Amino acid sequence: MPDSTAFDSGAYCDVSAGGVNAVNGAEVLLGVFSADGSKLLAIAGEKSHKVSLSADTTSVSTKSSRGAWKVNRASTRSFEVSVDTVAVKDAESDKLFRQALADGTILCVKEFLDNTDFTPIGGGAVIVTKYEADSPTDDVRTASVSLTGTGKWTWFDIDAAAKAKAITKPTGR
Repeated sequence: MPDSTAFDSGAYCDVSAGGVNAVNGAEVLLGVFSADGSKLLAIAGEKSHKVSLSADTTSVSTKSSRGAWKVNRASTRSFEVSVDTVAVKDAESDKLFRQALADGTILCVKEFLDNTDFTPIGGGAVIVTKYEADSPTDDVRTASVSLTGTGKWTWFDIDAAAKAKAITKPTGR
């Protein structure tokens, strides 16, 4: 292993064994606020979740652009969240997802670390766009929920004002 200071005097590209401070996926949870916003529910039986952000682009190329390179700029942005769970009987979070899908209501989700402070990572308003329950003969019942963002996904390490307000701790943890 090369010495990490060999790369531009160690200004970046730290390749030493301790150079990466990775977060274990099991330490990150997704929560959903109750319909009235009074409780943050950790998703019961969560196995995994994924937050996907994307941006559309708009071409701003003109006839005067030289070299035939397309020029783009960021346009509308969006996010989606998917969550897979083991179905937990009478789970309030599961019922909330199913009710929101049936009623077409907007929910608020929050991603946080499962540490003593429940450090907030990000969050946003979502619409439940898909709910799938799987009941195999040889395994436990599971549920997969697809959430489509409505509005902005807020990263709490970028938006300090939002982070200061993101103080609700999850119930049942």
